[in-house]
Amino acid sequence: MRPKPGQVPPVVPYARPTGGPVRVLHLETRRGMLAAATTIVTIDGSSYPQPWGRTAFELPADRPVAVQVSQAWRNGTVGLASLVVGPGPDLALEYRGPSHFAMAGELGAPGAVRHRGTALQASLLGCVGLLLLGLLALVVALVLTGL
Repeated sequence: MRPKPGQVPPVVPYARPTGGPVRVLHLETRRGMLAAATTIVTIDGSSYPQPWGRTAFELPADRPVAVQVSQAWRNGTVGLASLVVGPGPDLALEYRGPSHFAMAGELGAPGAVRHRGTALQASLLGCVGLLLLGLLALVVALVLTGL
């Protein structure tokens, strides 16, 4: 269930026994220009499908933890971004989905991540626009010549 704006999200428990101190990862996921319906957050090999937005995860505080975020798309995933966070206190991360599914997402400190693939997406949309403009010019020319 997605928390309301300003509400603290419930903490998703760590999948394995930690046997030591724990901390909380506050994760904000943001869509790119194209986005799948859900994200998949993988922590030390355990996957958690999540809606876009804020989520909190319990992590071991005394060892490094592998964090991956991707988007569920058809029979696979796109926009994969990964990071190993070292031991320490609570932390916040932000995931930004790519602007084009052929690109990776980006995972890092809040405010420091960007949308990858924006230039590629703009180029592809520009090419499609030029193609449609050419087809329109061809149709107009055919109509004006009476064919």
